[in-house]
Amino acid sequence: MDPIDAAARLLAGARRAGPLPRLPQELRPRDLAQAEAIQHATLAALGEEIGGWKVGRQGGQPFSAPFPASATVEDRGGLSVALPAGSLIELEIALRFSAALDPAGVAALRPEDLPRVARIATLFEFVQPRFAEGADPAPLDRVAECLGNNGGAVRAGATSWSLAMLDAPPVTRLSQDGAVLARHEGPHVAAPVLPLIEAWIARLAREGRGIAAGEVLTFGSLTGMRPVPAGGAAYLGEIEGLEALRCAIALPDTRKP
Repeated sequence: MDPIDAAARLLAGARRAGPLPRLPQELRPRDLAQAEAIQHATLAALGEEIGGWKVGRQGGQPFSAPFPASATVEDRGGLSVALPAGSLIELEIALRFSAALDPAGVAALRPEDLPRVARIATLFEFVQPRFAEGADPAPLDRVAECLGNNGGAVRAGATSWSLAMLDAPPVTRLSQDGAVLARHEGPHVAAPVLPLIEAWIARLAREGRGIAAGEVLTFGSLTGMRPVPAGGAAYLGEIEGLEALRCAIALPDTRKP
């Protein structure tokens, strides 16, 4: 079997049946192009389309990772979502595209064009670890498995915004069951964001991809990665000046009878 497909089958299985100790040495990506190919092959093995992208840095290198479309949902006043046991949640500032762009439109896209084609948004990223606790995957292995992302919840508003707002977001608060878990004020951990956006646009152009209406682009956690309690919880994400995001999360009951 092709090593890209073999790695993708393992990672797809980890999404369904639990985490891996590691990727076998012969299946580990040797460069960013192989890691990106594994991402796409994993989504194909899961029968998923792309619902959005996360950008960031691993080992100092810009990366992008697709979100599964079926697990990327919009909050219109309160969501209820079921997630796998052991899931985590992150609060992020994000963009949500208002209309589709075809591949030619993406190839011509510049970062400074984004405020006219995308709305600023509050986003919960749902994380499902796909490497076992205590594992220490290499940066490219983490990129290949999309940093554990398992979709997310998004709420976009009509607030005007600029690229500078992504580097220095407004005060941000994540609450769980009415209690503030975390607060962020100051520069984004991903700053400067501009090179990450440029690398992502270049990737889409290289792969001949468009952007669908409703796709999201997000930049990493503002409040850390927080475990969802075994009994589930209700979350509130607040970024000052933006629409608040609410989501109730349920996890399966794994207690033995």
